[in-house]
Amino acid sequence: MARQLPQATPEQRHRTMFIIWFALIMGVVTFGVIVVGILGKDEAPGDDLPLLTYVGLGATAVMLVLRTFVPDLVGRNMFNQAMERIKTENIQDEDEVLAAYDQIFMSRLIVGLALLEGAAMLNLVAYMTESQVLSLVAVGILLVVMIASVPTKSKLEAWIRNQMENYNLENQN
Repeated sequence: MARQLPQATPEQRHRTMFIIWFALIMGVVTFGVIVVGILGKDEAPGDDLPLLTYVGLGATAVMLVLRTFVPDLVGRNMFNQAMERIKTENIQDEDEVLAAYDQIFMSRLIVGLALLEGAAMLNLVAYMTESQVLSLVAVGILLVVMIASVPTKSKLEAWIRNQMENYNLENQN
């Protein structure tokens, strides 16, 4: 007879989101400290065209734009699938429904942060190879946006409320 594992509490799920958020930021910060503090000493920008810096700046712009809608597209699709599953399986347990919403919110968070983290890492590599300060400016901007993405309970509740309103509007008969 298979035993079912206990469901995580909302506090545990929120703590998990916070840990993921913090870890992704710390990955960029740690690599940045290594690049700037250890590898970036005594390096003057070269006279060559800083192609990797320009690629990094372009990636920064693209990822900042993508960050505004890609996580929402992913989350909206996952939310609609979850609502259909809740309807078809007639799930009445409020904790199970909230757990599904929390997982969707966490997926949105990870997708959004991953977009920004990738661009930040690219800019750190650009700085490491070309020593252009513009790359560090881009990393700073990306880190500010990542930090502003902190998964608070109020953001989670507002997102769930917004998704429910949108779902109800779309499915009114």
